[in-house]
Amino acid sequence: MRVICPECFASYQIEAVVKNAVLVCHKCDTEFDGFGNKVVAGDATSQLFQAQEEHAPTYGIKDLAQSGMQKKKQHAWLWMSLILLILTTAGIANHWHLWSHHGVFRGYFLQVQQGSPVLDSDWQVTPDSVHSQWLKRDDGSLALVVEGEVRNLLSIPLPPPEVKVTFITQTGQNDEIIQPITEPASLAVLKASPFVSPAVDKTSVFPLGSRGFILVLEDVPLSTQNIELHALAVQRKGQSKL
Repeated sequence: MRVICPECFASYQIEAVVKNAVLVCHKCDTEFDGFGNKVVAGDATSQLFQAQEEHAPTYGIKDLAQSGMQKKKQHAWLWMSLILLILTTAGIANHWHLWSHHGVFRGYFLQVQQGSPVLDSDWQVTPDSVHSQWLKRDDGSLALVVEGEVRNLLSIPLPPPEVKVTFITQTGQNDEIIQPITEPASLAVLKASPFVSPAVDKTSVFPLGSRGFILVLEDVPLSTQNIELHALAVQRKGQSKL
């Protein structure tokens, strides 16, 4: 596009007209716009150009280089985030079996999937908490009292489980009994014969929390060498195979 200086009529060839740009003639130093109109100091056009120049940002070579570097860094972070997301997804997929049994993950899963069953593996009988002793009752008989605690492995509250007691016998024919966790019982209640079990404990166990229990085992097989305890998530109402 050809532009002519309004003062000395010098001709200039420019590729495009920049809106509100001020051109300066190299011959007479006259200021004019891209359409050949002379810019006079104090007029409306001159004031508009001056205001734009005062508020317009200025960039040097260093600023432009830094701007380009920042854009490159932003793109790099986006690619790194995408790669990290892909690797994380692939890792979860390859170890899905382990993740599906992770306490925190299963807690969120059960919250989202309403009605999904709680598994026995969501509970654990704390090994170091188990203690047993024989207790002589009021009628002279003996009962095996087992104390311990169960731990909620999920990140959500759960109702107390039941405890399965397996009697390991010398004959290899192991017996088992399933008892619910009850509310705390006093020593007088434990020694009473016949034993009357307290009410079943229905208070939810806090996320990743523990709940103590006391089991009174009567008629323990005489050939018992050891006992094993397992928490059962599904309430079986104290079914017994003895």
